[in-house]
Amino acid sequence: MRFTLCAIACLASGAVAKCLTEAAANRVANNFRSTITDYSTALAARVLSANFIDYSDGVNELINNGCPNGPKPLGNATFSSLADFQAGQASQPPIPFEILKIWYNCDTVIMRWRSVAPGFVQPEEPVTGIIVLETSCSKGKEPFLIDTVYSEFNSGAWLYDLGIFKPTNCTA
Repeated sequence: MRFTLCAIACLASGAVAKCLTEAAANRVANNFRSTITDYSTALAARVLSANFIDYSDGVNELINNGCPNGPKPLGNATFSSLADFQAGQASQPPIPFEILKIWYNCDTVIMRWRSVAPGFVQPEEPVTGIIVLETSCSKGKEPFLIDTVYSEFNSGAWLYDLGIFKPTNCTA
């Protein structure tokens, strides 16, 4: 049913593509990666929809443990609009990460990723996560825009890499 609705919506919008192809899914994944690794407002405006929203309890936890923009309640949107995301990304340094695997269907891209350099302590803990990118068709330069992001990752390792979280040895 979702495939049919996606195809109908794309055709109604006048977009050329009905569903994501492997090439389009890779483009969507790399576009999102670029909004994190090499952010610009122009890039975000080109690849994210006007209705953009981003959910990540992992990011909310980072905000709650060291950023002046907290608290962000877990379970709530991290960025509730395109402007909110643009302000957040523009205020932080680039975060390098590699895409490990991409899966897709008609309108959704899922990617597994890893960052080996998110923080300041040595040796750093690698941080691995998963991102689900819901898309919509577009008549613009990008055939698919990112509407909604669901992202989770090992925020404990990230907090350790930032020097905020210090694990202790536990004994039973």
